[in-house]
Amino acid sequence: MKKMNEQTTKRFRSAYWALVHNLDMVRLRVWEKRHITLPQLRVLFALRAHPGVTTNMLVKLLGLAAPTVSSLIDKLARAGLVERGQDPQDRRVIPLALTEAGQSVVGEIAQESQAYLTQLAGQLGDDLEPLTLALERLVAAIEQHPALPADLPVEVQP
Repeated sequence: MKKMNEQTTKRFRSAYWALVHNLDMVRLRVWEKRHITLPQLRVLFALRAHPGVTTNMLVKLLGLAAPTVSSLIDKLARAGLVERGQDPQDRRVIPLALTEAGQSVVGEIAQESQAYLTQLAGQLGDDLEPLTLALERLVAAIEQHPALPADLPVEVQP
């Protein structure tokens, strides 16, 4: 039984990484076209999920050093993808948000990923329902053991 579990776990890892790799290829095309790095993309998706987040909150969310996050925000602001706001009650707090161009970049990536997944779903036929149930179970397991800090909500990307 243990050997079966090890083999099944190995197959699971292999299938998982094949899926991730192929989805990343779809996303990479958009990143390269837009000249966006992976760390910059992480900031954009974090701002999409948490509009008004501050730099300090992004540091926690992304698990990066404060100077690194500040540099990423500076580059994205210069590119017109992120804007810094103001908190009328505390001028030291600077909420961050995506600009319209930033929303467009994130939307373009999501749209291409959705189109690819829709195409794959169409090829699965009768296997779509059981596979979807299995993926939902995987998501539930992930929620029990999240990779991100528990005090920050996680948005599942389309």
